[in-house]
Amino acid sequence: MAAFLLFLATVGSAAGQQDLFDVTTTGDGGTAYFATTLARKGTGEPTDYSNPSLTRIYKFGSEGLQLFLERPKVAVPPLTAPGGPPRFSNYFSLSRPTVSRDGTIVAITGQRICLGYSQDHFSNCDRENTLQTTLTGLPGGTSYVIGAGRLSGNGRYLLIYSDGSVTGSPAYVIDLQTGEEFRSGISLQFGLLGQGRIIADDGTVVAVIDKYLDIIRGTRGTPMEIGPYAAEAVIDSAARIVAYSQFDSYPSRSIRIYRIAEQSVISIRPMPDGNCHTPHISADGRRVMFLCDASRLSQIYTANTDGTEIRQMSRNASGVFSAAMSDDGKFAWYFSGLAELHRLNLDTGEDEERFGPTPQFGFNGRAVAGSAYFLSGSGFAGQVFTAQYPLPHSLGGVSVTVNGEDSPLLSVSPTQILFQVPWKTEPDAKVEVKTESSSPFDPRPFIFHSTRTAHGTFLTNPQSQPPVNGDDRNTLAIHQNFDALVTLENPAHPGEILHLYGTGFGQVDLPQPDGIPAPADPPARTVVPVTCWSWSTDNKTKLDIPVLYAGLAPGLVGIYQLDVALPATDLKPLMPLTCNGEGDSSNFYGSFAVKP
Repeated sequence: MAAFLLFLATVGSAAGQQDLFDVTTTGDGGTAYFATTLARKGTGEPTDYSNPSLTRIYKFGSEGLQLFLERPKVAVPPLTAPGGPPRFSNYFSLSRPTVSRDGTIVAITGQRICLGYSQDHFSNCDRENTLQTTLTGLPGGTSYVIGAGRLSGNGRYLLIYSDGSVTGSPAYVIDLQTGEEFRSGISLQFGLLGQGRIIADDGTVVAVIDKYLDIIRGTRGTPMEIGPYAAEAVIDSAARIVAYSQFDSYPSRSIRIYRIAEQSVISIRPMPDGNCHTPHISADGRRVMFLCDASRLSQIYTANTDGTEIRQMSRNASGVFSAAMSDDGKFAWYFSGLAELHRLNLDTGEDEERFGPTPQFGFNGRAVAGSAYFLSGSGFAGQVFTAQYPLPHSLGGVSVTVNGEDSPLLSVSPTQILFQVPWKTEPDAKVEVKTESSSPFDPRPFIFHSTRTAHGTFLTNPQSQPPVNGDDRNTLAIHQNFDALVTLENPAHPGEILHLYGTGFGQVDLPQPDGIPAPADPPARTVVPVTCWSWSTDNKTKLDIPVLYAGLAPGLVGIYQLDVALPATDLKPLMPLTCNGEGDSSNFYGSFAVKP
């Protein structure tokens, strides 16, 4: 059984949460700007991970990492009597920096919270703006415009594309030199906007709306039908060339280059059936940079906009999470899958790491004191480490605390940590990960709901890929003699005793120390008996499934074992199992293959 758990512990997954994002750069690629929810190590910077998060803007240039803009959160005032006006926080959550080519002007979007009353399924916040653009570096000093903004490369034009309200508002362009506004009446609130330049040096805006590519000049839009499933359009400084992504056949996407004057389109894709996306175009319209999946990881590619010289430029082992190209087309800044910051020379391929991995992690579901759980993410360790008993509190330079209490560690890999929640953990636990990372940022702590009673969950069979009949609950079940997993090729047999494994089955009758394998003689049984049942092949008869043992798995830490005896007849090929024990979740479910 230990070998099966070791297999599970070494299977990683990509980080579901990236706390460093919205990277952009100056025209020469000398300085990068980005947003983050994280605090720098040793600074005591406040954090708030509610929705929206307290987010700051940093820049990285010749002087290293510097805080560029932050805005302390001002809480929403209390509401007055029902039916009164809505209340607002300040625009404290900062994101989406865009910078002029010469680096002098920066536009940043701030978001605020609106708290109002609901009536007839509508809120009096629905029509209120929640977004604001902050402009730094203008001759008159910092200024503010309602709505989310994107800046042209020459710093003259600002596109306001969304005010954040539910009802939305038409987009418009402001000439920052004259103050003149150009209103086309076109709404980009729900458009699929590109991450690169979407507004040219003359104020022309490009966007994909439905199945049309809209070229918006002043107060007019010139739509061109390009078909469904296009997105992410960007434009060069002279408003001559547009790049966008489009599905060819799911899940394959290519990069399309559209020449406005000629109304011609070519397709760029470096590999058959590749998934290419997130284009950026140089100011002169000669080079396009984009991300394309290679071995299930995105890497940076470049090509000339005539379709020639397609080259893979990055070869990061963890892939590329997000990237931006300088307007001169010579450099890219990117965050890797490990949340490292890199600067990449797009002419030579020279790749410089500017700071090291920043651990990113998340946890889905509830946790129960005493049980073992996975934290999936990235940036944890450089290789796989597995522990010996008694379990240590530090492994491969990684440690985990739950409400400040050190947790025993079973294994650590670059993308996953298997840890035990201490037995004395109270509900609503705060999990923190500490590593030897060279990142300047502390990783985000994670709050999950925990309980000292039970919330049963079966472990998943690592060999049930793809899931049986599309069912994603194929339970880790072991044959009666502990000699093999139950699989489609080696199913359970009627009348057989199966050993099932999971977490959170409930309190046990023998007190257990943290990090020590559960005893075998006597075993630690659940205080509340677990009962299980299934359904007959005609779904009409409830079949009681005898439970021979429910308790901690002998010789393991944080894992429960459930021994059940299968009926001799009337079993489904994919047998569903429902069990009930102690806790705030009355039922937990499993399924496994059976030979009828």
